[in-house]
Amino acid sequence: MSDQSLVLLAILDSNRRLGNGAVNRTTLVKQVFLAEILRPLYRIWEQHFNFFKYNHGPYSDEIFTKLDTLMFNGLVTAERFRKSRSRIEGRYTITVNGIKLLEKTDQPQILSLSRDLIWALQTLGIEQSNSICKLVYEESEFAQVLADHARRGIPSNIKGNLPAITKEGNETFIALSILKQLQKSVSLTDVSLSLRETTRLFLTALALRAARHRSTN
Repeated sequence: MSDQSLVLLAILDSNRRLGNGAVNRTTLVKQVFLAEILRPLYRIWEQHFNFFKYNHGPYSDEIFTKLDTLMFNGLVTAERFRKSRSRIEGRYTITVNGIKLLEKTDQPQILSLSRDLIWALQTLGIEQSNSICKLVYEESEFAQVLADHARRGIPSNIKGNLPAITKEGNETFIALSILKQLQKSVSLTDVSLSLRETTRLFLTALALRAARHRSTN
């Protein structure tokens, strides 16, 4: 099983485990994007999906190419699938066969990342498309690309490449490195800061930034 398939199955399974049910397209893309930028916390160095800035935030064609393969093989199913001129709608769930295949994986880091991410989003009350979009719009590198396009008058439907999280000087990567060091420092005291809590802290910071941005507009 490819790493792309594993990431998608793990995220869909994590949603299932936490009672989120079928995941709509926008939410799934943003969850995968967050998993991509959080992966250094979990010592996952290989980039799984390439993202670019598009109409409704970070987007990756690779997600739906891989989803088609997973559905063809009976590992994922689509519900309420509908295509119109302006958009495609649909909700995705992992199947029993997908769950069984996921149980055989030998990459626990991806499973941990996915479960911690969905848990943290749920804890923060970020489960719907509009709220998760507000969150990812505050990710440093995406926000910079968005601001640059706005400054240059580039329309929102024009694609713009987003740099890999591990690119030198990436602000989000620096923030994650600081959190990682904080986690190590805290673990030397009587207080324990788990990766799950570290993930929640990072997402909380994005949520607070989004709230401040709304209050000034």
